[in-house]
Amino acid sequence: MPTVAVLYLCTGAYVAFWHDFYPNFKAHFLPDCARTFFVFTDAGHIDYEGAPDVVRIPQTALPWPYSTMQRFNAFLGQADRLAGYDYLFFANANLRCMRDVPAAELLPDPAAGQELTAVCHLPYYGKDPLFHPYERRRQSRAGIPYNCGRYYVAGGLNGGRAAAYLALCRELKARTNEDLARGVIARFHDESQLNRLVAECPQRFRILGPDYCTPEETPTGHEAIRVVQKARYIDVGAVKGQAKPQTWLQRKWEALRLNWLPYLWRARDALLRRTVQPPH
Repeated sequence: MPTVAVLYLCTGAYVAFWHDFYPNFKAHFLPDCARTFFVFTDAGHIDYEGAPDVVRIPQTALPWPYSTMQRFNAFLGQADRLAGYDYLFFANANLRCMRDVPAAELLPDPAAGQELTAVCHLPYYGKDPLFHPYERRRQSRAGIPYNCGRYYVAGGLNGGRAAAYLALCRELKARTNEDLARGVIARFHDESQLNRLVAECPQRFRILGPDYCTPEETPTGHEAIRVVQKARYIDVGAVKGQAKPQTWLQRKWEALRLNWLPYLWRARDALLRRTVQPPH
């Protein structure tokens, strides 16, 4: 039976999700594997802490967006322990299984050259990559030219063989730190960095459809794992800060930038032969 470490980060207000997450994932997530839940939290005590498959890891709470952007640092702090498992999977705090999700559906297939698993983001599934919300700035290590990319994967569920996933964490930590040293924060933080890596080497990933990370507000009726609305548990605005309302002119410019200018940028990037080849 494969061994799996489920990596769960819940600092600050996010600890509220753990109470419902654990019994749900224990019952339905990879039920044909031997799982251990590593809970990275600043809470002095968590529910189910006495269970033999729950390990609480003290983790300092960081302000948004560093709490999500630097999750790789937290995981790498336990690298020696995690290396002893067959597989590692990170799951967002607000995921819920809607049915059993066995290993055959989720684990990468080594026969196909896969080491890792990622899940497509529902709003962009099957859409032209030109309109995917990739980080586009060239000064970011997460930057993807407009003429590149195929999938847009969600940051909320990913994993793979332990050695490969720890290598992913080390690579994305290095890229994030390089960005921060230049005063750059990728558009969607760790998700943007992950998408750049998928664009560079998609053959390493088992790319799953969005049924394994479907937002609660856009149900499909056949999802396997649902993303529960955070507002049901926490005050999201207090955690991330309130978004500033846009003026009429700002809204018009945003529509032009998102819907029409990408055609021009794709032609430019194709002419300049920009690529997403990994650096050597």
